[in-house]
Amino acid sequence: MIKKNKAGFTLAEILLTMTIVGVVAAMTIPTLHYNRVKKEYTAKLKNFYSKMNNAVLDMELDKGSFRDMNTPAQGSGYNWYMENIDPYMGHQFIKDQQVYYKDGSKLMTFWTGACLDVDYDINGDRGPNRQGYDIQRFLFCFSDANRLGHFGNNQIFFGTYGSGQNAVGTTRAQMITKCQSDPEWCTKLLQNDQWEFKDDYPFSF
Repeated sequence: MIKKNKAGFTLAEILLTMTIVGVVAAMTIPTLHYNRVKKEYTAKLKNFYSKMNNAVLDMELDKGSFRDMNTPAQGSGYNWYMENIDPYMGHQFIKDQQVYYKDGSKLMTFWTGACLDVDYDINGDRGPNRQGYDIQRFLFCFSDANRLGHFGNNQIFFGTYGSGQNAVGTTRAQMITKCQSDPEWCTKLLQNDQWEFKDDYPFSF
């Protein structure tokens, strides 16, 4: 009777296999996580932008046209928002004049310049809390001139930060360059890309 030798793996072979698996995992897991985060950010931005514009329409039904509203005085932007937009937008809770939503995002800043600047923090209090990364800037503009300058349309009241980006012939490459130098302007690029963080988006998070 012939005995068959049972082949097995040596310890060295097992360790080599485990090392290869570890290297592959280390290379792929961060990419998978980053892609998941980008999809989450895109979904939240789309939802926020849509809900905010619907809130503006609902506000107009009750309070009249936004064209008849005046730019809030410096320091009163938060109060203007809570009186005019929040009743239609809703919130989960308020903390230190920051408006938290049910999906974990929040709205903050409420700074009055030519328009009323607001910062949308996609993931709330979690980091990195940096403009162009998880924080994106939007505007409520109260004059025809500012609405044309930022939105390219004086019929739009709420939109992206992007004065000068509406000129005929403005390219996506120019939007990327502006986003790199002034992260507050990244919302114009994101809007152009349907709120998706493309592979050439200037910032990784």
